[in-house]
Amino acid sequence: MRYRPRRLLLLLVLFSPLISGLAINARANTLETIRTKIAQYLKRSGVRSASWGIEILDPATNEVLLAINPDKTFTPASVMKVVTTSAALEKLGSDFRFRTGVYTDGELQPDGTLNGNLILVGRGDPNLIDPYGELIDKSALQELTENLQTAGVKEVQGNLIGDDSYFNPTSSENGWSAQQLKSVYGAPVNALSINNNVVTVYARSTKQKSLVAVSVDPPTSYFRIRNLATTGTSKSKRTISARVIPGSKTIVVSGVLPRGRTFSRPLLVDKPSLITTLMFKEELKKHGITVSGNVDVIQSGDLPPTLRDQWNLLTEHVSPPLIRALEIINKRSENLHAEMLLRTLGAEFKATGTDAAGLQVVRDFLEEAGIETDKVRLNDGCGLSRENLITPRFQTSLLQFLSTRPYFDLFLNTLAVSGTDGTLKNRMASEQVKGCIRAKTGSLHGVTTLSGYMTTKSGRNLAFSIFANNVNASMARVKKTIDEICTLFVNLD
Repeated sequence: MRYRPRRLLLLLVLFSPLISGLAINARANTLETIRTKIAQYLKRSGVRSASWGIEILDPATNEVLLAINPDKTFTPASVMKVVTTSAALEKLGSDFRFRTGVYTDGELQPDGTLNGNLILVGRGDPNLIDPYGELIDKSALQELTENLQTAGVKEVQGNLIGDDSYFNPTSSENGWSAQQLKSVYGAPVNALSINNNVVTVYARSTKQKSLVAVSVDPPTSYFRIRNLATTGTSKSKRTISARVIPGSKTIVVSGVLPRGRTFSRPLLVDKPSLITTLMFKEELKKHGITVSGNVDVIQSGDLPPTLRDQWNLLTEHVSPPLIRALEIINKRSENLHAEMLLRTLGAEFKATGTDAAGLQVVRDFLEEAGIETDKVRLNDGCGLSRENLITPRFQTSLLQFLSTRPYFDLFLNTLAVSGTDGTLKNRMASEQVKGCIRAKTGSLHGVTTLSGYMTTKSGRNLAFSIFANNVNASMARVKKTIDEICTLFVNLD
């Protein structure tokens, strides 16, 4: 039987509600199938004992596709960095730049002599050295030194001072454990910081029974190396270690390093601003600029502001745009960078470079964005504190708000990409989900989290937050479950 065009059009009109209804029912059945599978996942051995909080939302329609304990509070771990970086992007702007200046309280003479002190003023730039080779071609200290050389400075007849006063010397480690404070993850926060406030000790084997060769990167005269480590045979047990003697400037390297092997160990520095200033002096010396005086550091409250007003700017290092710094924070999950950013918010908007002032700026941002915070507790900028508490609904509400902002694409690019880069480089790397998820990971003992955006194969862009707390079994198994949940939604029609 042949249908005429007019009759066919009439049939389509008559049956279109039915066709649309079937499509909606099919999609509902798919979602129901996904929810059933997830319920089964969460009952598996090693997974069911964890506390789970999940919300998956379509920001375009405000439809909640999955909700498990969405209003219960959880420790977010490094997902907290999304809160900090989004507040910074909203308040400071994507093109905000850190400025590290070199000033003097004296005068530069025609013969190149600076009669007065040379002052290196830190203002919270976390990337004065770029260990990842992604932001700057040379260290900020080298750039500043070359600029002084070009200006004709040859000798400083005064002291070299590091000004760390942009941040207040108050603790930002509220809720951080003693073990965290001793690890590279809990580096001290200073406005004048360098190389993530870490030095790395390297050792390589030499001749058997001889001392190993030791070096420190970045090189600095601050530390004295006490090398007690020897080279063993190729079959010797590796017992080499490196540590800083508490309260001293001595790094002790001891033990045995098998022949043909190398060793490296990152160590925290306890006085970042002093070490940064010393490294600046060493850079000046390399370029033929001598400093006759001492190296010192001043902090907030050490000098009256009116005295600083009398300093003259000689040169400054201007950082790349803020958005580039946010990429390092979110993709690489750099705790120190997030904490420095939090204090920068306090310094810029509350005139106080403390974590408390920075957190108030974050709360102001959340209130202005209309995001409910009654159940939320914010305690730091990086998520290392277990006193941070947020809900899945709070987090997805924040992600939904960000999706409406003009800088959203810029923010999206700061997040790790599944199977591609950052902390997701080795997760969800299969062909069906690689590149489909942009998110921030979080991990503490007993905690693993993931929050961000995913694109389904039908083209929908979803916001999601998945929190697992009180994990007392295999963390790898819980992460695998999170990845499986994401995969189900990526394949949603």
